[in-house]
Amino acid sequence: MKKPIVVLGIGELGSVFARSFLKNNYPVYPITRETDINELANTIDPELILVCTGEADLQTALQTIPTQWKDRVAMMQNELLPRDWEAHDFTNPTVISVWFEKKKGMDSKVLISSPAYGEKAQILVDSLALINIPAHVVANDNALLFELVLKNLYILTTNISGLVLEPGTNVDDLRNQHLTLMRDVSKDVLTLQSQLTGKYFSEDQLERGMIKAFEGDLSHGCMGRSAPARLNRALTLANEFTLQVPTLEKIKASI
Repeated sequence: MKKPIVVLGIGELGSVFARSFLKNNYPVYPITRETDINELANTIDPELILVCTGEADLQTALQTIPTQWKDRVAMMQNELLPRDWEAHDFTNPTVISVWFEKKKGMDSKVLISSPAYGEKAQILVDSLALINIPAHVVANDNALLFELVLKNLYILTTNISGLVLEPGTNVDDLRNQHLTLMRDVSKDVLTLQSQLTGKYFSEDQLERGMIKAFEGDLSHGCMGRSAPARLNRALTLANEFTLQVPTLEKIKASI
């Protein structure tokens, strides 16, 4: 019998991962708001704990991880960067940059293969493969960081651009009809990502990666429900570090 896997947060994506683990013969223990996580930690010895809460709830969720589980934590949120987990003393955490979406009443939709890195990455990749969701393990921390920044660039650029575009505008429209806006927003997003990571990234390489993701679903809408919150978070962080993000400020002033 394989060790169980704990899934903290059984929303749409959490349910996808839970199904993949069950398909891979792992018992799954869900953690909801009603679960006493410390009592559970004294009861089972899991293979890993996958944190599937939304971005806004991530820090609260990470603070609840029992000490005896800190060597087997995995995360999958959007807008995720090393600064989000480094303060929690996890040992070799696993991170997957999720490039599939799951909405209520519909099956999972894959854009591109989801990269993962960390001690438990292969379990995630193997499990997702059993429900026909492609994922792969990247080589090292630097490769993971690039992938996280790429996903952040994609989601922030499309969502924030969508705030000032016609309703229903998709990513194909964005790259073909609003390229200047796309690049102006991307530039501000990368300014913020560089500050948050202490690294500089190739704008050309990241744009190519973003366009590849666009091509995974050209009809993908730009503005999701979280777009206003993503813009507000980005501006709050930019203000904290006194960064110049003129396009984001202009968009905020116009909505």
